[in-house]
Amino acid sequence: MVANDPGAACNDESHPQGRVLLVDDEPELRRLLRRSLVRAGFEVVEASHGRAALELARLSSFDVVITDVRMPCMGGLELLERLMLEEPELPVVLMSGSSELANRQSAVDVGAFDYLPKPIGLVDIQVVALEAVALHRELGAARRDHAERESHERLRAAAPVAVSSGWK
Repeated sequence: MVANDPGAACNDESHPQGRVLLVDDEPELRRLLRRSLVRAGFEVVEASHGRAALELARLSSFDVVITDVRMPCMGGLELLERLMLEEPELPVVLMSGSSELANRQSAVDVGAFDYLPKPIGLVDIQVVALEAVALHRELGAARRDHAERESHERLRAAAPVAVSSGWK
């Protein structure tokens, strides 16, 4: 497992673009992708396989997971499946150099936010990460608004009703 400060809270001032969990068993590729994402303003936490990534996702919050499909211990498809059960609103981007997933539509069909074929363009990963973070934040804001409305409705329903006694 490779990680940098997995328990750190997201600091929107120092990482305004969002928090990324980057998962790949190739250290050189991970380092290259990390540099690109950090330059674009993301905070990046790394994991070398799906099992480590799942543990990090349980310990800390992320705006997007970008994961390779083929890795030891736990591959990206199994990681996607588990994250969909545990954090269904968390966007997961699959990347692969193998033919396991033929294209973007195949990835979306299994529940991924998007798919990046390897070799990955550094601008491509930044753009997809920005789009995924925007979606995650929209869903979070909508969920908070909904919860707030429900809370207000419960308070109103529980509040005593003023009854006029007819006294003047």
